Amino acid sequence: MGKEQRLIARVMAVDVEVLVQRVRGDRPGARELDRITEAYAAHRGVRHRLWLDERAGVLLFLERGGCGDGAGEGLKLYEVVLCSASCIRVLSDLTAAVLVRLAGPADSYQARCEADRDIGVLVQLFRVQLARMRCEHSDGAELVKAVRAQIGRAGDEQQAARRTAFLGWYLEGAYGDDVDGRERAKRDLGCGIGPGSGTDERAVVRAFMAWSRYREEIRWKVPQPRLDKVPSERQRGRGIRHWYYEFRTLGRHLTEHQMLELRAKLPWADVTSDSLVLDQWSDPTEHPAFGAAGKIVSQYFDAGLHFSQEGSRTLWLRLPATLSNRIAPYQDRPGVRSTIVDDDLVLELHRGEEDGELSYLYYDPRPWLEELLPLRDDLAGGDVRAPAIAWRAANTTPTFGKAPERPPMPDGLDEDELTPQLQALIRLLEEIP
Repeated sequence: MGKEQRLIARVMAVDVEVLVQRVRGDRPGARELDRITEAYAAHRGVRHRLWLDERAGVLLFLERGGCGDGAGEGLKLYEVVLCSASCIRVLSDLTAAVLVRLAGPADSYQARCEADRDIGVLVQLFRVQLARMRCEHSDGAELVKAVRAQIGRAGDEQQAARRTAFLGWYLEGAYGDDVDGRERAKRDLGCGIGPGSGTDERAVVRAFMAWSRYREEIRWKVPQPRLDKVPSERQRGRGIRHWYYEFRTLGRHLTEHQMLELRAKLPWADVTSDSLVLDQWSDPTEHPAFGAAGKIVSQYFDAGLHFSQEGSRTLWLRLPATLSNRIAPYQDRPGVRSTIVDDDLVLELHRGEEDGELSYLYYDPRPWLEELLPLRDDLAGGDVRAPAIAWRAANTTPTFGKAPERPPMPDGLDEDELTPQLQALIRLLEEIP
């Protein structure tokens, strides 16, 4: 036990930040596994800290002793060897509740943001598992072989699904999504696999997609916000659809003149000094904002959202025009567009859908824009993950056919690296009922 886990510091609870800074100073390459400890705190009410130092082959575990909040509560910092039973015990204790929830998402989650949090926990578990396996398997082909063997030894269906998802997650990160990467994966997936298992292109694609399918299966079982009431078909009439538009100013107000102009253009809309909401059931050809929403944003607002019942949806954000070069690699007509208006750039992130009207009949888009607004500041600060996610969503949808050449994707797109606003964007653009 002494070789598996070593106490390297003990302090009072009031000194926690001193100890955290010490860890960051001594181990600059260590990754904090914050999603794991946050989920544990939400479940147990006890806040620990956990770091993965892959180079040293250890976990750093800052454990809070006792059960109270007083100043006398102690903190212990342990160094836990990755390839040890102690490491397994620490991770099992911190993530047991998460794995139970992921096994029954329909009964465990009230909103998709809760599932997003736990999927982030699972990715951090994957990171530790990968580091553990690399201690024994430095060669990629042998590591793939070991993962496949683990899948075969799974004790139940849920464990097999997680291990299969782990293989897909690893392949995405280690091999990439280009032709050369797929060829290397095809070769390595055949290492030690018996006859009949298949290493053709279709099998490789299935292996790569295992992680995205696992995520989607969980998210599809978690409800989106629902409308309290929907008019019957007789009340709304044939061909009538639900349309929703919401526009916001940020850090400023509309002038009285602008408000009068908007009320004249959109008499059914609810206009305030910083917003416009048009929530309506109508025929598409009769909708007063149809085809003009982008112009409305460029003239009056800083952010906008559109949802139509057949499933298409759009987010607009007004940004400094100086960002145009950074956004240009992700410009893609179906999913990412931009327009220069004076010194501003109006960015449009879009998902198109043609035949999902009954699937989306009860969807309530009213909470969506508030969750997405922080993206504007992120983009203004140079974070281009939002257009990268929109490009990915547009080019992995069969409606748009074969994807064009993939642009350079920014770092920070794995599930445990995404902010709540990026997770909300993924829900807006990538997910369907």
